[in-house]
Amino acid sequence: MNPNIFKWASSELSQDAFICWLLSWANHKESKELYEISKFFIQKLTNGEVNDFNKIEVRKQIGNIDILCIINDCKVILIEDKVHSKNHGDQLERYLNNQLKNYTRENIFPVYFKTGDQSNYKAIEKIGYKLFLRNDFIEVLKFGIDSGINNEIFVDFYNHLKGIESSVQSFLSLPVKEWHWDSWKGFYSQLQKELNDGEWDYVPQMNGGFLGFWWYWGSNKTIDNLEYEFYMQLEHTKFCLKLTPEKRENAEATRSHFRSKLYSKAKEHQIDIYQNGRIGKWMTAAALSEPYLKENENGFLDMNATLECIKKIQKMVDEI
Repeated sequence: MNPNIFKWASSELSQDAFICWLLSWANHKESKELYEISKFFIQKLTNGEVNDFNKIEVRKQIGNIDILCIINDCKVILIEDKVHSKNHGDQLERYLNNQLKNYTRENIFPVYFKTGDQSNYKAIEKIGYKLFLRNDFIEVLKFGIDSGINNEIFVDFYNHLKGIESSVQSFLSLPVKEWHWDSWKGFYSQLQKELNDGEWDYVPQMNGGFLGFWWYWGSNKTIDNLEYEFYMQLEHTKFCLKLTPEKRENAEATRSHFRSKLYSKAKEHQIDIYQNGRIGKWMTAAALSEPYLKENENGFLDMNATLECIKKIQKMVDEI
């Protein structure tokens, strides 16, 4: 396979440039295929509400907004473009409010454009941004490829995104022992859907950190009114039962209380756990002794058996 420029030009600025390049083709009919896919792209970004393409103006990095696509001087697509980074602060609200000075709300199409992976988009959708994720863009680009586009820039970006998607979905095609960082992203994302619960993100540590997945939060109070929350966390292959005390000075007492309830229930449910973790704000009280990730005879993930194991532990925690 020939070298792909986007293997090296993998930053958000490079992606900005490609998006701007593709949007700009709606102003140029020199290539019928690129002209048509650019219009198709704009229609996807606006949920089909834009069909008149007399004038397209593309602006980059205006007032900290990644991309503005102004259509016929009266409608605007506001694109916040992300690869691996996430939204922060009130940036999305500010960008939208700034455009309300020039356009009516119904003529603004705010888009959160993300080709990397993120655990949660609820806050973004609540603000009113349309999600346009990696698979949405792959679908647009594939439509162009199927229409006969052979432009090297276009084809390279399509193959670049397909490569990322394949890497994230590798948890389905690789033995568990061969999983890498992207495999864990794919697995956690699928687990989130299966459980209809959970968040995942990078957890920094001195040794380089890990991708963690946490879910199933509950709360409890001791007879001495020491309050704490407990939850479960995956640290790649490790399954942890964790808690966080309301007050740091009560950490040891609350952990002892939680363990006293946890170990009796684990024995009752025939779940083998062991003591683990140090005193702190976010403490591991115990970890599962056996692997929670269940594999078939060839070492590949057995998702159904894995979910059965997780739900068995959830049922035990429900009784605490």
